[in-house]
Amino acid sequence: MLRFACPFCHFQISVSESDAGGRIVCPACSKTVAIPATRFDNGCIIGDFIIQSKIGAGSAGTVYLAQQISLEREVALKVLLHKNMTEKGVATFLNEARAAAKLSHVNLVQSYAVGEDDGYSYMAMTYIRGETLKSRLKREKRIPIDEALHIVQQVAEALCYAWNESRLIHRDVKPDNIMLTDDGIAKLTDLGLAMNQKDWSEDMDISGSPSYMSPEQFAGEPLDTRSDIYSLGVTLYQMITGSLPFRAISISTLANQHFNQKPEPPERFVPGLPSTVSTLIKKMMAKKPSKRFADMEELLDAIWRLRQITAPNRSFVPDVHTISIRRLNYGIQTEYMNNKRRQDRIQRKKAEAGRPSLFSRIMLIILPVALVAAIAIYLFSDVQRRTQERAMFGNVDAFERLASNPDIPMERLNAEAASLTMEFTGKTAGSDRISRYVLSHINYLLAQRTDKEAPADGSAAVSAETTAVLENQISLLNDEIANMKTKTIPRLKDEVDAAIKDGEYYHSQLITAQLELAKSNDKYNALSKTREEELAASDELRINAVRQRLHQLIVTQRFSVARQILTTEQLRTPRIESWCTEMMRRIDFLDRVYAVFADDDVDLDKISQDEAEKAYAALYGDDGRSRETILCAFEALRGNYDKAAELRPEDPEIPATADAVAEELVSAARTLHAMGEKKLPSTFANTISRLPKTPQTTAAISTINVLYSGFLQKN
Repeated sequence: MLRFACPFCHFQISVSESDAGGRIVCPACSKTVAIPATRFDNGCIIGDFIIQSKIGAGSAGTVYLAQQISLEREVALKVLLHKNMTEKGVATFLNEARAAAKLSHVNLVQSYAVGEDDGYSYMAMTYIRGETLKSRLKREKRIPIDEALHIVQQVAEALCYAWNESRLIHRDVKPDNIMLTDDGIAKLTDLGLAMNQKDWSEDMDISGSPSYMSPEQFAGEPLDTRSDIYSLGVTLYQMITGSLPFRAISISTLANQHFNQKPEPPERFVPGLPSTVSTLIKKMMAKKPSKRFADMEELLDAIWRLRQITAPNRSFVPDVHTISIRRLNYGIQTEYMNNKRRQDRIQRKKAEAGRPSLFSRIMLIILPVALVAAIAIYLFSDVQRRTQERAMFGNVDAFERLASNPDIPMERLNAEAASLTMEFTGKTAGSDRISRYVLSHINYLLAQRTDKEAPADGSAAVSAETTAVLENQISLLNDEIANMKTKTIPRLKDEVDAAIKDGEYYHSQLITAQLELAKSNDKYNALSKTREEELAASDELRINAVRQRLHQLIVTQRFSVARQILTTEQLRTPRIESWCTEMMRRIDFLDRVYAVFADDDVDLDKISQDEAEKAYAALYGDDGRSRETILCAFEALRGNYDKAAELRPEDPEIPATADAVAEELVSAARTLHAMGEKKLPSTFANTISRLPKTPQTTAAISTINVLYSGFLQKN
């Protein structure tokens, strides 16, 4: 039997294969439809799936884009070819389906369902919008170094997960089995040859793609995850160099090359290739498993450390086990490197001109620091000098108290004087005059004490000698005082004034530099604010586009597809995650409201609000929601956002959705106008009448009226 879906009402029609290519009247809608010519034409039904188009073919089977009827989602439907419908072929096919079904990872293609229909075995898998790595290599020959490492890192994440979860060995890692999605995700496919490590036996068939097989895989030896590391290394070699490491006409020659021959070093194909990348490839492709990385964890760590050095921008490199699902914009990275090189050239030209702006800025910062340091050194030395002088005068005061005490013997005074004289000898130059003054004062005190202790016979010899010494010391002291007043003190004052003036100058320079820094900070903050505003605007555009799609799905009651879209948007644009979560909650509630009428297959437009409220209460009872909330959801299901806005005027999402719908109507009207359509369908007027009057919906109505000359007034 041949089953297909009516293109008008989607009713499933079954006919004999002998009627293929003919025409039949649909029992549901009574319209004449064409019967598909072959079993796998568009519209044919296989199991729970409607075939939409053919997207690929291989040696094992053909892959179609299909719609799963029960869950309303797109899948990749792989149908096993008749020539492979052998016991071994079916076993391999089922092995792939079971292995893919057990594993769920962002970098693995997951199996949804497997079955048989009319003698054909099929398997439904994740549908990937993108291309194989093989197709990209065929088109571009080589992959940029960091992007190649990014792809290998993601595939290694998938292999690491499969090994840790199920001790699974892929055995067929190659560009044909690596899909690159439009979102920049690398997904490992085709687990048909995958095997659990414990299932290995000596009599197992040797399977795999010879150009990528490890030496132990050729030899039929026990395998582990290091065999996949070898195959992944060959794939990385091909991405970097644009060619395979080994080529031969026969499989035996190719096997011998894998066992004994060293591949051409990749740097010979790519001049300037970092030696670390070449070392990574060589270790992955080591002939003996013991010479390779011990496991995928060690490989992932090595790739991450390598990309920290080689990546144009390290912020693009995801951590191990946190593979980013966003596309790495290598255009941005290239632009970043070009801008950096351009700035380096500009700086070199400024240096050659002798007036580098960067040097001036650095000097504005260094000179005030140097001035502060000089002042600090001067103040420190001045404090030391003053401390030294205070110590000297303190010693003199102590000696003066001893000399004034008549009970202190002269011998002790002479000893103290000798000790002080020795201490003051060799003082720094800055204290020479003060030292001489102190020594003179000590001699004066000794002479005065000696004069008081003169012999009782009135001998004048000692007194005259003492007087001469005192006069000489006083003369020296007066000379020192005059020298300090006329030379030392004015000079020190001039030096202090000059230092203060220099300090004021450098302080003003420091303030100027601080002002320039503040201006730079203000400019940076302004740029950051602008960037945030651009991101907010981009998010709003994205939300608006999603609103348009959700509106179409809601009014056609396709809630599961709406949930899939919101889940995808949460992963694709994390900044709008909170909005997606709120919309997911709304979709769940709308689905619940629609469930009240789903079994009756009624026309929502013909149900009154009172009937809707009673039907909801009959099914769910009083669940705490207000009447306005329930009726608002009901009006949203009918696409009547005008009444929904009246019921919940405080809800901003309703006018926002209406604005998105109005934007969609304008876009459709412009498209039809560009195609030469003379008038619009009447549904345009019906849809617009259901929208609340917001500035954007009003502008949309005006635009449509301009395009179609008063269309809304005519309808």
